[in-house]
Amino acid sequence: MQMNPVKWVMVAGALALSAILALYLDNITVPVGEKPIQAKDLGGQFQLKNLDGTVDLAEYEGKAVIMYFGYLNCAEVCPTSMGVISAALGQVDEAHYDDVQGFFISVDPERDDLQSLHEFAQYFDPRILGITGTPEEIQAMTRQYGVYYDLVAMESSRLSYTVDHVSRFYIINPQGELVDSMSYATTPIELAARIERAITTNN
Repeated sequence: MQMNPVKWVMVAGALALSAILALYLDNITVPVGEKPIQAKDLGGQFQLKNLDGTVDLAEYEGKAVIMYFGYLNCAEVCPTSMGVISAALGQVDEAHYDDVQGFFISVDPERDDLQSLHEFAQYFDPRILGITGTPEEIQAMTRQYGVYYDLVAMESSRLSYTVDHVSRFYIINPQGELVDSMSYATTPIELAARIERAITTNN
């Protein structure tokens, strides 16, 4: 039985709309319905914890900082994204080896202990620190940087909840200013180029 041409158009339109919606949801940094913060108002100083104590962004003035928000029970997206950061750091000019700092920021502090975060981050590159804070500190920082995440209850699972979160790479220049956030689809070459530009042009 052949489908009416009008119905074909309607089906194709519905599929296209679904694809656009999926792409939008994959890249938003705030919950649906919330007014997004203007890009110029995002970023700023923060203090969180790592295995050795307090991590203060101000201490990394003079370095380009690459940040990724995730959690240790993330099975695929977070390890893949950290692999992209690792590969990108490996492609940054060796002359700038000490001019870059990476942070893996856990949005699941109730389950992600500092020792495990340290080991996870260091596996990818010695220049990456695993950091987190109290739930309140993480909520404040993610709002500050326009990062969307949500704890979602899971039934019939050994995990009581999972975490929906945006997957992006955040670049901070040596002056401590957020200068870019790059999508999950960013390649190591593209990320390395953006890190080097942050180092050399400070914008």
